[in-house]
Amino acid sequence: MRTSLVSAGLAASALVALAGCSADADTSSSSSADAAEGADRPTEITLALIPNEQVDDLITSVEPLTDYLSEELGITVEGVVTKDYQAAVEAIGSGQAQIAIADAGSLAAAEDLYGAHAVLQDVRYGASSYASQFFVNIANADKYCEDEPVMATYAASGTEFLYCNGVASAEENTGVGPVAVDALSNIEAGTKVAFGNTTSPAGYQLPVLMLEELGMSIDDLEQVPVTGNDTLIMAVYNGDAEVGFSYWDARSSISAEEVPDLAETIVVVGLSEMYPNGGVVLSDELSADLRDEITALLDGYSEVDPDTLSNIFGQTDWVPADASAIDLARQVNARFSGE
Repeated sequence: MRTSLVSAGLAASALVALAGCSADADTSSSSSADAAEGADRPTEITLALIPNEQVDDLITSVEPLTDYLSEELGITVEGVVTKDYQAAVEAIGSGQAQIAIADAGSLAAAEDLYGAHAVLQDVRYGASSYASQFFVNIANADKYCEDEPVMATYAASGTEFLYCNGVASAEENTGVGPVAVDALSNIEAGTKVAFGNTTSPAGYQLPVLMLEELGMSIDDLEQVPVTGNDTLIMAVYNGDAEVGFSYWDARSSISAEEVPDLAETIVVVGLSEMYPNGGVVLSDELSADLRDEITALLDGYSEVDPDTLSNIFGQTDWVPADASAIDLARQVNARFSGE
C-alpha cells in the first residue's frame, strides 16, 4: 500500500524535486494553460511518478504507459520522477506536471490546494480501498474476542488465518470494515501497542482516529514504534506488544516457512473504516475534455498492458475515484497535518 506523505496543510511553497525529466516545464505549464483557456491542445504534458525501490529505472519502465498515452492523445507525454508524494502534489500545483500517480492523501491534497481532480483509484487484490486491521496474540484472545476465533481463507494468498468478532467466517472473508471497532475499548492504559510509521494510514493514522473516537488517547499507551507491516505482526507474535495494527491481511507477507505457527498465533479482532488506495489526479489546467480522454485511456489500460500495471504499480486496474473514500483521506490529512 502506498504510504501517505502529504497533508491538507501543505505549504504551497514546498520544494519540488524532479528527476529524469525530458519535458520542458515552462512549455508544459504554458501549453496546459492554453488548453484550459480553450485554445489548441497542448503539445506536451508531464506525468509525475514516485520512486519505487523495486524498479531500477522507473522512467524507462513506465515508457509503455507514456507511449500509449502519447499515441492515443496525439500529445507527447513525458514521465518524471518526484522525490516523494508531496513533491508530486506541488508539481501539479506549479504546472510542472499535469498528471500524477500518487497515494490517496496526495489526491485529496491536490484537490484541496490546487483544484485538481482525483479521477481514478488503484485496484489491488480486487479492491480500491482497504482496512486497517487490529490483532492480538491468541494468548489474549479472551480479552478482545466476543466469540471463538475461527479459521478463514485469505483469498489473495489462499492461506487460512484466525479471525474473531465476525471479521470473517469460513464462508466469507472480505476484509471490509468497519467491524468490531469497540473491541479496542478493551485496551487498558499502559498497554503496549505496536504502531507503524506516523505517515502510515493502516499502521498509525486510522488506528489513532479509531482510538480517539472511543475517547482514548495514545499518550496513555506504551507505544511500540515499528517500521513495516511484517514487523508489526511479529511484535505481537513475539509478545513485545499486546495489540498491533496493519493493513488487511498483512500476515500473508510473512513466510509460513519462517514462522510456521503464525496462522494459529495471531488473531485479527477488528477492522477500521475503508481507506482508499492511491490513484490518478489531473491538473485543472487541462481542459475538461482532455481530462475525460486521459481518464478513459487510463481506466482501460489494464486491458492494454496489464504487465506494466502489475510490475510498476503493483496493481491490476484503475477504477473511477470514489469521492466519499477520498473524503476519508482528506480527514486523515486534516488530523495529521504537521506530524
